[in-house]
Amino acid sequence: MKKTSKTCGCACGCSQSSLTSPADAIMALCVMAMASDGKLEKHELSRIDQMIAMSPLFDGVMNARDYAACISETIAEKGRAAVIEEAAELLPARLAETAYAWAASMVMADGKVVSPEHKFLSSIRKPLGLHGVLAGKINAVVAILNRAK
Repeated sequence: MKKTSKTCGCACGCSQSSLTSPADAIMALCVMAMASDGKLEKHELSRIDQMIAMSPLFDGVMNARDYAACISETIAEKGRAAVIEEAAELLPARLAETAYAWAASMVMADGKVVSPEHKFLSSIRKPLGLHGVLAGKINAVVAILNRAK
């Protein structure tokens, strides 16, 4: 892969055509989670910024939005199904749980889960190897953390 002077915060430091790290895998799942309802809202972008700041997986990321944009290009090139499969292969079991939790957090950023978002979470559960009971518990905790009242 050819390096350029453009840095986006990716593991490779430039545009990439595949996921190269667990951080890339988690970011890809989160970007797809945000887009699953067909809308991209300001609070969802803020949630990406928060995830990058909070998770030690993203210590090397310089700019969260540029990183997400780079990963979005990979998704557009490869397609959702291929990226989900690639992400699942990059993630050990413990990080698969983390990835699902962050994806659920992105989906619930607006306080509700609509049908396309629910379908997306269901579509990543099996490739990530998560049991339905665990996914349900993660969804419940994420909903609790997103309560405003």
